[in-house]
Amino acid sequence: MKRISVIIPAYNEENSLPRALSALSRQDFPRDDFEIIVVDNNSTDATTDIARRWGADVVIFEHRAGTNQARKTGLAHASGEIVAFLDADCVPPREWVSRINEFFAAAPEGVAAVAGPYNFDTEHYAVYLVQDMYWRILFPSLSFVVGRVLNRGGAMLGGNFAAPKKSFDEANPIDPSYAFFGDDAAIARNFGKVGWVQFDNSLGVNSSSRRFKRDGFWKTQWRYAKSYVQVMMK
Repeated sequence: MKRISVIIPAYNEENSLPRALSALSRQDFPRDDFEIIVVDNNSTDATTDIARRWGADVVIFEHRAGTNQARKTGLAHASGEIVAFLDADCVPPREWVSRINEFFAAAPEGVAAVAGPYNFDTEHYAVYLVQDMYWRILFPSLSFVVGRVLNRGGAMLGGNFAAPKKSFDEANPIDPSYAFFGDDAAIARNFGKVGWVQFDNSLGVNSSSRRFKRDGFWKTQWRYAKSYVQVMMK
């Protein structure tokens, strides 16, 4: 059994995966103590070949579409005591796996999962301004109130969170009926069955801003916020 399993859902990510996997290969955590699982979510490009070539320990092909379906499939193949999720277009710092391990070695009682922020690769001033407010104020406060006061888990980003395998087994938090928007909110809410999600700013990863470029920054933020509220009100 490994200490940590890192699961990466991937759909047509042949261009992004090398950066994510290369960063995982340079972690300061012993490589023998964590595994990398890539779930190819019915890609039509060379995602599977790239994943194997760049060091994934396990590569699974999942034909059923949806980020949560891919996450659930990856979880079923994970052997780690702790399971972490990383988006394919995210690049973790060298100490990312170590910080996850250290967090759970001293986690307060009642914590079901930990989540960290995205640092977007953009020159858009509004993104920097908003993300600083989000990660320092909004997300930690939101996760505390929703998780510890309302007992609804908290707040997280689906491409940067981790939890003990025990939390996944007890809460069964990954709902495959959420294909994209609302997927991470549903996971956070379901963790509320066993505890709360702690948001940790030290667990940041660099992330692509491609969705903002494609759909617009404010439109994308509105869709995420709307989905979060809808899921939490269920």
